[in-house]
Amino acid sequence: MKLSIPNSTTVDLAFRTVKKRLKQVRKKINAQAAKEMKGGDYSSAQKWMDIGRSVADFAERVDAFGQEWKRLTKATRVANSAAGKQIPASVASGSGAKKTPAWKFCTPALQAILSMGGSARQEDLLQELERSMMSVLTEKDLQSKSPGSAPVWHIAVKRAYKQCQREGWIEKGTAGIWKITPKGRAVLDDAKGRTGATLTPPLQ
Repeated sequence: MKLSIPNSTTVDLAFRTVKKRLKQVRKKINAQAAKEMKGGDYSSAQKWMDIGRSVADFAERVDAFGQEWKRLTKATRVANSAAGKQIPASVASGSGAKKTPAWKFCTPALQAILSMGGSARQEDLLQELERSMMSVLTEKDLQSKSPGSAPVWHIAVKRAYKQCQREGWIEKGTAGIWKITPKGRAVLDDAKGRTGATLTPPLQ
């Protein structure tokens, strides 16, 4: 029997449409921030820029889900064409060369903080994550944007830091310090209890 995912083309189109609409939203937000800045209302401009960053993070997660959907449909096509042959592990699991989205570092970071006593400096946390995640980091994660600069995954962890703060999973305080909150402990325990899967920030 030929395997196929029903309405996969419709889902592809939906992802493209959402990405396009989000791009338009970000453009309007940037324009509004610039308008407020030009008018001298720096407080409002800052609020618009904060909103813009949140939308950018959301767009990044939408793109990640879209890429996962593409890998899923690709794996199905490969299964059809393989005619009983084994599907390459890199296709079936989606472990390609793409960089890991920032939100996927949230769970490992929270778990690492707990193992380090509930609080950790960014430098120490990066060392712990490097030890625990080296086997799952992709080639692009390990690359640097310029010679001598930090690897790409370090930048993703810094974005995860801001995302965890926005969700209330870690405290807002001294820059570069990860201190897990009761909410962070609860949401991590809940995620482990339900599925054991990677904790994903709510899509707002």
